[in-house]
Amino acid sequence: LGSQGCFSCSFPLFGVAIVSAPTMPKVSGIACVTVLIAAALFCVASAITPSGSVGGRGFGDNLNWVSFTEGIAEAEATKKPAMVVIHKSWCGACKALGPKVAQSSEIAELAKDFVLINVHDDEEAHTTEKFKPDGGYIPRVIFYDGLHGEVLLDHINKKGNPSYKYFHTGAESVVASMKEVKELFESDAFLSKGKAEL
Repeated sequence: LGSQGCFSCSFPLFGVAIVSAPTMPKVSGIACVTVLIAAALFCVASAITPSGSVGGRGFGDNLNWVSFTEGIAEAEATKKPAMVVIHKSWCGACKALGPKVAQSSEIAELAKDFVLINVHDDEEAHTTEKFKPDGGYIPRVIFYDGLHGEVLLDHINKKGNPSYKYFHTGAESVVASMKEVKELFESDAFLSKGKAEL
């Protein structure tokens, strides 16, 4: 240890450099190692998201978002509808919609009946053309039928621009679409239909 105590070192592995000021008291080697281990564990823990989760990415860490591949598989296994949000980190409209979705208590309540899929930036390459029914604009909120394995093309932003049917600017239109899809999944007629009848 140098005369400035253990904090005169830099630890590039975790992206931080800790430099001491000349007035810092000398710290024992054990204390230094303990602090560095605690800092390392904090950095590692904060970089890991729960299994099966991709985090909110601006659309609410309070909601259980999963990746596209995981979400489609989960929707089909559980026979639940999925809400697929396709957005980009650089998109102003996406950044405006995200907090509205995150703060909506109605979306949080309805989300219990959905698989929430968060498709961010380059992950859109994992989707298919079915998730661009009227173009590749962003953000898009599209619903997937896990029971029949189909995109639900009729559940759109009914008050939005007809040229961009899946573009939402607020939580209200997302809630309206989620309610429609939930009602559809509660319908005996829908539940009894085969793929060919859809």
